[in-house]
Amino acid sequence: MSGLWLAGMAADGAREAASARTAASRAEQKAHGLEQRIRELEHHVGRLSLLNQALWEVLRERAKLTDAELEQKAHEIDLRDGVADGRMTETPLQCPSCGRVSNSKHWKCLYCGQQFEKPIMG
Repeated sequence: MSGLWLAGMAADGAREAASARTAASRAEQKAHGLEQRIRELEHHVGRLSLLNQALWEVLRERAKLTDAELEQKAHEIDLRDGVADGRMTETPLQCPSCGRVSNSKHWKCLYCGQQFEKPIMG
C-alpha cells in the first residue's frame, strides 16, 4: 500500500473523529439544557401544586365547599373537550367578531385580529 493512500485514510479517520467529537459535544450541551429545563419545570409544577392546595384550603374553609364538589367540578372541566383524560386540552374557539374558529392557544383571531378574553388561570 502506498504511503499516500495511508495518509489519506488517516486524514479521513481524523476528520470523522473530529466530527464525532463535535456531535458528542452538541448532544452533551443539548442534554444539559434539557436537564436544566426539566429542573425549572419541576420547580414550576411544585410551586403551582402548593398554590393550588393553598387556594383549595382557603376556599374549602371560607366557602364551605367539599372535596366531592371540587372533584365534580374537575371532572366537568375535564369532559369539556369530550375526553375524560384527567387534563384540560386546548380546544378551538369561535371568534366573537368574525365567527371563524381559531386554536385556543393563540388568544387572538388569526383572521380578523380580535383579542380573545383569556381565562384567569390560563
